[in-house]
Amino acid sequence: MGLAAAPLAWGSVIWVERRNVPNVSLLMHIGPAVEMAVWLAALVLTGWLLARLATALRSAWASWVAAVVAAALSTLCVHLTNWAVYDPKTYYAVHRYSFDAVAAGVRAGSIGTSDDYYGEPLPWHLRDLSTDGRASVAGDQDGEPVVFLPQWLGLPDDAGGYAYLAGEPRPDLEVNLYGARAYLAGGIRLGNGWWYVLPGD
Repeated sequence: MGLAAAPLAWGSVIWVERRNVPNVSLLMHIGPAVEMAVWLAALVLTGWLLARLATALRSAWASWVAAVVAAALSTLCVHLTNWAVYDPKTYYAVHRYSFDAVAAGVRAGSIGTSDDYYGEPLPWHLRDLSTDGRASVAGDQDGEPVVFLPQWLGLPDDAGGYAYLAGEPRPDLEVNLYGARAYLAGGIRLGNGWWYVLPGD
């Protein structure tokens, strides 16, 4: 039974990840929870199957391989599942290496240069940092762009998410969160130029 369910479980994970449904309006609470539930179901089932296999083989090598596979799949779950709408600080801390890569791209001029209102697609390996896979310019200070990675999108307008500025924002620096205004310095300071900003901050 478990062996037959494994392809279904991982097929569900692949479907959820490939669909990349943006967190829009009420989906911002439902989408991440469903994504995490699908991942956890696949991980628990796979862990159970690997433990049974290692027990059946009665081999230390099989147990080691099972542990490595379980750890690798768990790492993928943490990387690909976005819980930022629930706890933006821990999501930033866990994905710090990816946020650093975006910041480096902004400083190098490869990210945050599009005039498109909703921005430009992030490099494929960084797209999970934004609910729509894009980075937009939400404002600027002294020629430095404020790059915005939305975590949720409102209907008909507004958004909330991570914003980056290479420098210290002035207290009066306003950013455009897809129609809603906020002061960057009114958001949650995460460090290294990153803030978590919501409409009304």
